Amino acid sequence: MKRIQKILLVGYLVPLMMALSWVVINENDVFEILGTGHADANQEFIFASLMEILTICVIPVALRLFKFRCIRNAVKNDNDTHLRMFLICSLVRLEMILLPMLANVVFYYLFMNVAFGYMGIILFLSACFILPTKARCEDEYAAIANG
Repeated sequence: MKRIQKILLVGYLVPLMMALSWVVINENDVFEILGTGHADANQEFIFASLMEILTICVIPVALRLFKFRCIRNAVKNDNDTHLRMFLICSLVRLEMILLPMLANVVFYYLFMNVAFGYMGIILFLSACFILPTKARCEDEYAAIANG
């Protein structure tokens, strides 16, 4: 379980570090792209609408991913000693939250639309609920295996 927790922690921290570095780069105006997408209102509307729908849909699905019967059965029926299916499902859950967060950070600086910033913050706060600690990994796997 320690190996799985380390892999999940890397999968958790890498997108967060990428988002943080993107913020630092753009706040220091290294690429000079701040607001360059703001000129095309149609494109901004489409991206904002897609990210709003994605954000609204992905949070409850990711937070309750292990409650779905098909996921629970796949993890429970996995005979691999390395708990491969649990690792895959856990990584998918992490990235369901963290990749849209990263996209929202990028779109915020491209369009300078605060909606992207708010969605990024909401996704970041949601990511705090799935922080891959060793205890959480063990508890979630035990809940699946026993239930």
